[in-house]
Formats: sequence, C-alpha cells, structure tokens
Amino acid sequence: MKKRFSLVVGVLVFILAMVIPFNAYAAKAADKLMEKYFPNGIEKIKPYKPLIDIDENDTCWIGAIVKQNDDILKMVRDFEACEEYVDYTDDFYWDSSIPKFYVDNGIDALETTVQFDISIDGGDWQYNKSWDKKEQDMYKDGFTFYAAFGGAVDDNSVYFSIMDAGVAVDGKLLKKTVGAEKDGRDQFDLKNHTFKVRYRYCVQYGLLNNHEAGIQYYLTDWSDTTTFGKTTDQNLEIPDEMPAPDISNPKRELNEDGIWDYVSVMTHFSHEVTDALNAIYLKTGEREPFVIITEAAVDDLTEKKFYNGYMANATWLSDGQRGVSFDYDGSFTDKSRLLIRAKVQCDSLGKDSKYDYAVDKVKGLKVKKAKTTSLTLAWSKVDGAEFYEIYDKNNKLVTTSKTNSVTIKKLKAATGYDYKVRAVTDKVFVGLFSDTLQCATMPKKSKVTKAALSGEALTLTYKKVAGSGYQIQVATDKKFKNIVAEKTVKDSKTVKLSETIEGASEYKGKTLYVRVRAYFNYGSVTTNASWSKVKSFTAK
Repeated sequence: MKKRFSLVVGVLVFILAMVIPFNAYAAKAADKLMEKYFPNGIEKIKPYKPLIDIDENDTCWIGAIVKQNDDILKMVRDFEACEEYVDYTDDFYWDSSIPKFYVDNGIDALETTVQFDISIDGGDWQYNKSWDKKEQDMYKDGFTFYAAFGGAVDDNSVYFSIMDAGVAVDGKLLKKTVGAEKDGRDQFDLKNHTFKVRYRYCVQYGLLNNHEAGIQYYLTDWSDTTTFGKTTDQNLEIPDEMPAPDISNPKRELNEDGIWDYVSVMTHFSHEVTDALNAIYLKTGEREPFVIITEAAVDDLTEKKFYNGYMANATWLSDGQRGVSFDYDGSFTDKSRLLIRAKVQCDSLGKDSKYDYAVDKVKGLKVKKAKTTSLTLAWSKVDGAEFYEIYDKNNKLVTTSKTNSVTIKKLKAATGYDYKVRAVTDKVFVGLFSDTLQCATMPKKSKVTKAALSGEALTLTYKKVAGSGYQIQVATDKKFKNIVAEKTVKDSKTVKLSETIEGASEYKGKTLYVRVRAYFNYGSVTTNASWSKVKSFTAK
C-alpha cells in the first residue's frame, strides 16, 4: 500500500514538474505583448465613457459610440502598419511566412474587442466571470458580449448597436422593457425604465508555437457608467467654438527623376473634434456635419495662392489620422516653401474652427543681445522644426538657424532692423511668420576730449558718433555713485556742447568726473552705447 502511495505521489510530482514550467513559459510568453504596450498593467486602463444614441421617434434599437484608448490604439496601429513578413516554418500555418509583428511579440493572432454590461431599473450588473473567455449571445444569458472593435487605420471611434427590441423580446434580461409595437416593430419603453451601460476592452491573441495554450484574454477596467431612459447623464453640449484638427508629418513625394511634385500630410482629429461630431449627430441626427477644408500655398513671400487638397473619408470623422494630398504639376520646385493648413467647417451650425498649420507659428521673438555690429535674436522652440529662416523687412532671407537663436553679424552701428522668423520642416514646409520684431544695433562708443564747469555752465567736447543723441553724467566720484548732473542731448551731430547745470557752482574748486554715451531710437526701441572713458576736471 505504501509503495503504491509513493508511486502515485511520484507520478504527481513528475506531472507537476512538467506542467509548472510549461505554464510558466506560457504565462511569460503571454505577458510579453502586455508588458511592451501596457507597462503599468492593462487592467488599469479606464475606457472612455460611452455615448448613447437614442432616436426618440424610433426606439426599436439603441446604439452606443465608444472610443478606443490611445495606448490600445497604438498597439493595433503598430500591428496593422507592419507589412513585413518573415519566413516561419510551422505545419500549423497555411503559409510559410507570417507578419513580423507576430514573430517579434510571440503571438499568432490579435484582436481587440468590447465587452458590454447593463443594469436595469437600478438592479445589479449582469456581468459575471463565467461570461469571460467565451462568446455571448446578446440578451440571452446576459447582456455582456464580445464585439470586434474595428481597425486602427480608419477608425478610433466605433458605433455599436447594443440593444435591439426585436431580439430582447426573446431573452430574459430586456424582455420586460419592450413596449408596444410601432410601425410593425417592437420598441423599447424608455419612459418607464432606466438603463445603465458600461463596457471594457478585451485584448485577445494566441501564442506562437504554443497553440495548446489557447486564446489569451486580457481585460481593462470598466468604463464610467452612462445612464439613459427616464434619466440621462450624457454630456452632449455642442461646443461654442469648433475644435481645430492637428496637422503633422508633411512629406514630399519624389518622382523617378528625383523631382517632387506631390505633397501629403497627415491630419489628426482629437477627441474634442469627435466629441463635437458625436454631440451634433446625437442631437440633430446629422451623421456627416463636418467639412474638412485643406489648403496649400506656394509661398513666395509676396503672394499666397491656396489650393484645395483632397482628404479621404473626411466627412465622417473619428479619432485618428487622415491623409491629405496636393498634386499640381509645375506648382512646386525645389525652392518652393509650402504653407499647408486645414480647418473643420460645420455649415449646419454656421461654425468653423480656426485654421491649423502643419508647422506652428514662431512665437516669442526677441533681442537677446545687441552690439554695435551684430544682433542676437531668440524665440520659443517649435515642435518638429528642422530649422528656422530669418527674413528682413524686404522679405529677403538673411540667414537660417538649426536652433531657436541666431546672431546676425556685419551690421551697421546705430541702425534699425526689422526681422521675422518661421519654422521649416522637411526642407520645404513652413509655419506662419512670427510677428515682425523691430530692433536696433548699439551706437559706437564716444570719447570726451575736453570738459569744463564754470559756475553753472558746463562745456564739453566729445567725439561724434551716429545715433539719436547723447546722455551726459557728471559726478563727484569715478564710479558715479554721487551724480551731480544728468543731461540728455538729442542732437547727435554736436561735438561741442554748452549746457547750464543748476546748482553746480557749489562744487567750485573741486574735482568732478564726466562721461558720455550715445543712444539710438528706432520705433519704440532704444539702444545705448557703452559709456565713454571717465574724464576728470576741476570746477571753476
């Protein structure tokens, strides 16, 4: 008996020793994709609150609009963008090659789905764990079910029909909420019942070279609840100002001769844009309320000629990117600068968004340092800028800079200059110019050659320099801590000056010190030269 017991225990230990490593390997392989895209844990992702579509004149079905979270969307987009296939010999597959995305992540399938749950008239949620890891029949043994979410290339906002009165009458859960027929169809009784809906994402995939492990299921947190029926908590306010699209990643397309005559940009529509679209649709029933206006200008700095661009699938927006193309023979040269912009227009509301540009406008342009023959300019960095172009008031390109500052040299002293700056990406795509900056170089340093103070009459002789005038200071010390008199003279051509300094007679017989500097006015800008060397003299 003891031998038989020992044999059984030994067999169990052997089986466990074989199973545990296998399960540990399967778990490790299954977690590989999750750790890569969800380092904080997929269960901590909270989906966006669903928007419920209710047509009060036709309540035979209820729809929901749900949006895919960015982190999940990134995984799906990476998967769909991977067009590279690699050789992979395995009798399990029909083909001898599979997507590289599968091999890199140790999987052989990938699908994102949505799992819904419902509460009726304040009752319990219908979800229970037995519904996980299997397909559900809608409204039969529960409301929860799996539904494929849709591709990442064209959609990040998906419409689901989540309640159908015709199906509900045969089920257990929603049967009591179906009212009288209308137009020969069953209708939900939303006046006397209250519904709460929530959902969560489920990522499903199989393991490469481990088909026995079955489908792996990973679920996010539940979304916030949306209530409808007798009460509703949906925030469906149509915005006063239409959100603008974001344009990014403009590209030149070269032909076989290495010449480019085709331009493409990607336009990203944010959640604010799709929220506005959903609100318009759910309130007015207008499914395609938006028009996307895309334009490109060949910018020669004197004239901007805008061309309409074509955007695929522009009228029904969802979070994600849309391609815009501009193709006009002879319009683009290697010296062209393209200003590309787009906006959202909603004619039914009479509202437009502001134009958005492929490259942002340069802001914060200022003089960092002014010298007699140079000016150092600085401005705020622009995301995606490859370099910056600096132009003068005659629209002449002065120089370029790879950083957000530049020093312009070989300038004239005491001279005014106007500059504007714009960002450039991919060599030709530009943003709007900064506001024009007025700036001026410093006057040259002057020199006091003679100085005399007799009573209250000060006489100075100094070197003439270009400028708008001079500042003069007289003090009892070399460091000019105790200034006796301070004068501003506007005539910059004077080399000998006589000025009256009231109260200066009290310094008779004492040593005084004088210095002078030129200043220059240009518009609202004033630059000062360095002070001259200090000149000492004795008051008489």
